[in-house]
Amino acid sequence: MQPDSFRDIYLRVKEKKESYERYNFERLQEEAFATFFDLAQEYTSLEYLYQVCVAVPKVFFDLESRLYVLNMKSGRPEKVCTTDSGLIPLKNRVDASLELSEEPYQTESAWVYPIRGNEALTRWIPFHSRGSILGVFEIYPKEKVDAQEHFFFEKFTNRIGYNLHQKLLIEQNINHIKFINQLVADIEHNVISPNMYYKLFLIRLNRIIQEYSQIQQQLGDLVLFLGRDHPSLKEIGKLHRHLVKNTAKLREETNALSRHYEHTSLFLETLMRRDHFEKGTYVLRKQPCNFRTEIIQPLLDRYIPMFEKKGIVVDNMFEDVPDEEITLFVDKGLISQVFDNLFSNALKYTHRVEDQLGHRIKLVSYNREILANFFGENTSGVRFNFFTTGKPLTEQQAAKVFEEGYRTSGARQERGGGHGLHFVRNVVEIHGGIVGCEPQRYGNVFYFVLPLKDAAQVKTELDGSK
Repeated sequence: MQPDSFRDIYLRVKEKKESYERYNFERLQEEAFATFFDLAQEYTSLEYLYQVCVAVPKVFFDLESRLYVLNMKSGRPEKVCTTDSGLIPLKNRVDASLELSEEPYQTESAWVYPIRGNEALTRWIPFHSRGSILGVFEIYPKEKVDAQEHFFFEKFTNRIGYNLHQKLLIEQNINHIKFINQLVADIEHNVISPNMYYKLFLIRLNRIIQEYSQIQQQLGDLVLFLGRDHPSLKEIGKLHRHLVKNTAKLREETNALSRHYEHTSLFLETLMRRDHFEKGTYVLRKQPCNFRTEIIQPLLDRYIPMFEKKGIVVDNMFEDVPDEEITLFVDKGLISQVFDNLFSNALKYTHRVEDQLGHRIKLVSYNREILANFFGENTSGVRFNFFTTGKPLTEQQAAKVFEEGYRTSGARQERGGGHGLHFVRNVVEIHGGIVGCEPQRYGNVFYFVLPLKDAAQVKTELDGSK
């Protein structure tokens, strides 16, 4: 904890101590407070908290009470528990006629206290309420509540509100987690498994193309067999050329579809991996990976036409670096998406600049370098650099650009939520690496560094993952 934070907490504790001294609660009231706090923590469910709320005034002060909590759909308070009937079943709960108020008020027979939640948590609970009011607490008969007890119940109801707010948030989060787990199961059953059908479809399509190629060959042989004087030669030759052209187009489209399928399947199966949702974090499935052939080249096949369409020159320095000199042990699906995010950003944010010779250039350049002992003795690093021309970031922007939701002023004209580079940092860091950004004269370098494993380290990690 930072010193300033500790000082703030220290002062807040001191303020609370002074407040309780001013409250001057009677011993019975202090015991009621302590009992409520103990049981509110002991019982984790909302239903138990509702019953504790009405039981404490009854046991300690012989007062009756009714607890009303806002219905998330209607935004109106509904009776959830009373000292008369205990916990009210969900099917029997109806909206109450009591008014919501920021201050306590009286009815003919009771005091009604507003239940205030924690304002810092209000936006996480989807109530259609005004401010932070989560409900009301009704104490009766009001004649038995003197001024000191009235003040006590104001403070007591505030404590109900804070505990109620936390348990509502916990319950909502549990429901969200259940929904997400069910959603993942549905995606696995209805999306990922059927996605395998497309692979079979592509296999069948390639077989058909192969049959067309054979027909094309047979037709070509027939043209040669008929001889020049055959009356049908011209028409058959025309059909042969048409078949050759269409088969080539069909093969090109099939190859593009296959690349798209492989790309989409890899990302879908990686991101929707059940382990991620069960563990609440990315769970790596590492394997040795040839970056050039398994990651870079498939992405280049997709992005080169898009770069060319936007007039961006691509300088691929990986071509001159042999892959055999390194072994990287990574989650191929997640690291592929790291590269994809960087290529995607380069496509959106690369701008034309004028170099020192007066040439107007619009360039994306990427390369790789080995950093000896970067992660300590005997553990080198592999640094991947992505340079894009454009306006250099400031040092402050470069330091923040990998933060969740951060977008520079120049990036706001492009669609996006500032999540891509945060994803890059997250994936690289769980691989034990680091990320960074270095402003340059004509643009910016975005980079990440991954640990370089030797053969023995890779074997140890592979054996440990089995």
